[in-house]
Formats: sequence, structure tokens, C-alpha cells
Amino acid sequence: MKASRRAFWWAGLSAFTAGTLKGAFHGSTTEEKCPMQLSPTKKLMVLKTVQQVRQTGMDIHDAVIKGVDLRAFQEEYWERVTVSNAYFVGCLFDSATSVDSLLRKTALIFPRIAGLLYDPYRNDLYTPAELFAEPCPGITLDKAIYDSFVTKGKFNPDIMEALMRRIHDDSIDDAVEELVESKKPEKIIGIMGGSSNKRNDPWYKKTAETAWQLTRSGYFVMSGGGPGMMEAANLGAYMAEYELDSLDKAIDVLITALDQNTPEYWNAAKTVKNTFPKGSQSLGIPTWFYGFEPTNLFASNIAKYFANSIREAGMLQIARAGVIFVPGSAGTRQEIFMEAAQDHYGSTGYFSPMVFLGTKQYQTDAAVYPLVQSVAKGREYSNFLFLTDQPTEVVSFIREHPPKPAAQ
Repeated sequence: MKASRRAFWWAGLSAFTAGTLKGAFHGSTTEEKCPMQLSPTKKLMVLKTVQQVRQTGMDIHDAVIKGVDLRAFQEEYWERVTVSNAYFVGCLFDSATSVDSLLRKTALIFPRIAGLLYDPYRNDLYTPAELFAEPCPGITLDKAIYDSFVTKGKFNPDIMEALMRRIHDDSIDDAVEELVESKKPEKIIGIMGGSSNKRNDPWYKKTAETAWQLTRSGYFVMSGGGPGMMEAANLGAYMAEYELDSLDKAIDVLITALDQNTPEYWNAAKTVKNTFPKGSQSLGIPTWFYGFEPTNLFASNIAKYFANSIREAGMLQIARAGVIFVPGSAGTRQEIFMEAAQDHYGSTGYFSPMVFLGTKQYQTDAAVYPLVQSVAKGREYSNFLFLTDQPTEVVSFIREHPPKPAAQ
């Protein structure tokens, strides 16, 4: 960066910081306010497209312009525009002069960072085609990002990598929120289960049938986005455009390849999608946190996170229609107790059904269901618990128990 640009950049940042701190903490008049008594500031507007920026006219204020290619705006525009409390993150500009104009007006500009395999400023969710693209022969983008995640410090990255991951996950949050708003929030249903269950597991088929029935009943299915039971959930939703015998045929293809560490496993999924191309939409919410757990191919919308804690809390929060727990292991148990805590305290503003598909697993092998029942005893959500082995009973219970507002 040239010396003059560095000076403008620093001047803009310094002016912004000094102005903010002075207004918050300093002053010598009797009108000085205690920082704890400041009036709340407005939530910043987020602009994600050139059209949205144009609609602001010549006054950009209280706004974040995120990941937008602004090269269509010439230097003259930035000289004339009024800027107040504006942040430009990951944007592209036509020239250094345009950047300097904004910096002089105390805009805060955060540039793109070179060398990243992911876009922290993205404004949409991933697709299977994007994650399964091969930037290098034999290595998917999904795997390449994971390898970089480990190499740069899975738990202790440098400050810039940590910041980029946080911004990335916040971008995914925003995209999920937009997707939820485009659907009926009260119709979003979560299906949680294990990643290691094989495609020939009887519960894989039951999970797929449950998702198939729910999607045909008007619900929008969400899973953890990985293989195993999560794949079964997204598969069932995907096949909802077809009759049940077509789902059986799809599973017959999938069970020819059971090892997710082989190309055949993924080729079988591609064969199913090519055979049945008119799939219904669903959401997968996976993470790079759990080793390399590949994203399944049947979720049309993929919200992949670096931070598993954000991912887990977000999944359960948006599943307003309820959560169905199918056979799984430690991760599924964690989700059960997180959802139970949500309902116990009404922390999301709603009581939502908790349905357990698998009587033997959840009542006998590991007595999770009786434990959840005992905690819920006498609470308002106690009648939102259900245990069964039948997909049709799952759907009936969900229909008969819509989410109920919780007293706040």
C-alpha cells in the first residue's frame, strides 16, 4: 500500500475510533453521560448487492456493505456520496482513489484476505456442487478447506485466521436466517442422528421414510448435513417428489457402497441424483470441527460451519416444528440435552416437540427418554415428548403438536 493510502487508511480508522470513544467515554461538560446509560444504537443495515447500494442514493449510513463488487461505482460517486457509520467488508473497488475517498469520510474498510480457500464474506449457503468441486485432482473443496483448517491451527489459529473463521460463520448465520424467513419458520423440522450408521442399517431406511413423509406433508427438513442418518434425512426429503417405491430403489443403489471413505460411496449418491433429478429442497448444517466428516450430497442448501458450538445451537434454535432424534451416538445425545434445555427454559420463545424414533435405543439401550421425561415432569412441555418406532406416528405427532409460544 502506498504511503498516502496508508495515511488515509490510518486517518480514517483513527478518526472513527476517536470519535466513537470520545462520544462514549469522554467529555468535560455537565452533559457527559455514563457509558452504562448510553442510548442503544440501531442495528446496522446489511447491504449485499450492488442494487441495494444504489437504493441508498447518495447517503450511506448505519450500514455494512458486505462482499459486494463495487467496481461499477466510479471515483466521482465516492467523492460525492455522504457516508456515516458505514463499514465496507470484503468489497472490491474500482481504484485506490475511491478507497481513499471513503477513508477520508471515516468509513471503515476491511479488505479481502489473500490465501483463503473459503470466502468469509459470502452472502449465500453452500451447494453440493460447490463443496464437491475439485480445485485439485482428487481433492474436493470440502476436504481442502478442512485440511487448511487443521494446518492453520484447528483450536489455536493466528488472529487473522480466527477472525476470518468467525466472519465466515457469521455469514453462514445470515444466510441461514434468510433461508428460514423464506420458508415457514413453524414448519422447519430437525432430524438428528449418527454419522457412522451404514446405509443398510434398518433405521437408515426408517429415517429416510420419516423425512419423505414430513416433506410431503409440508415440512422443511433440516439435518446435521453429514453422512449416516443425516444423509438418510436429506435423502428422504430429496425423494419427496417421487413415490415411496422410488425411495426404496434409491436406497437399493446406495447400499451397494457402504464405506464413506471410498469413491464408490459418493458415486452411488451421484447415481441416485442422476436417476432422480427432481429432488425437493432440504437443509444440511455440517461442520469441519469433527475431523473430516464429508457433507452428504442430498441437502440442497448447506450451512457448513467452523465452530461446532455455533452450529449446534443454531440447528436446534431454528427447528421450531420440533426435533426428531433417530439412532446415533455421543453427538446425538448432546443434541438431545441441548434441545431439552431449550424447551425446559423456553429460551427460544417456543416449546417444540422432541420425538424419539427408536424405542430400544432410547428406552432400553441408553435410557435417555425416561431421563428427559423425568426432567420435564410437571413442566409445560412434558406433553411434547414422544417415543415410537414408526415413521407414520412421528408425522402424526408432529402435526398434532405444533410449536407453542413459551411465556417470557
